[in-house]
Amino acid sequence: MKKKNEILHIAAILAFLAYLLLLAYLLFFSSTYGRTLEMGYRYNLVPFLEIKRGIEHVDTVGYRYVLINIAGNIAAFMPFGFLLPLVSERRMHTIKVLFYSFLLTLCAETLQLVSRTGAFDVDDLILNTVGGVLGYWCFVLLFGRRRKHR
Repeated sequence: MKKKNEILHIAAILAFLAYLLLLAYLLFFSSTYGRTLEMGYRYNLVPFLEIKRGIEHVDTVGYRYVLINIAGNIAAFMPFGFLLPLVSERRMHTIKVLFYSFLLTLCAETLQLVSRTGAFDVDDLILNTVGGVLGYWCFVLLFGRRRKHR
């Protein structure tokens, strides 16, 4: 049984690393999402501004843009919240996952701003953090909160 748990833990670590690599590609290198060097710094510090703007101008920007902006940002971080308790040696709780999701998103958004490969958007901070927490809640629903740690 111990050997099986070790194999599952290694598989979870590999899945987590693959997820982080895919996330880094999407956040910094994917031309599909406009990840090219910009001439200036772009940022939004007003909560829900871009979400509201997208919904108000859905006829102009399209439903795909609004869906990717809202659901995509949430879905992109759900694997983080789901996999984090599987790779962690410590017990996870909603507040910890919320903190780690926020911290990872803050680092990614700041790197996007500094490297000019995207925009720093407070809406992304909110949506990604929600996604991480929802992913963790999916983990809790599947495996229960009381998972034993090594």
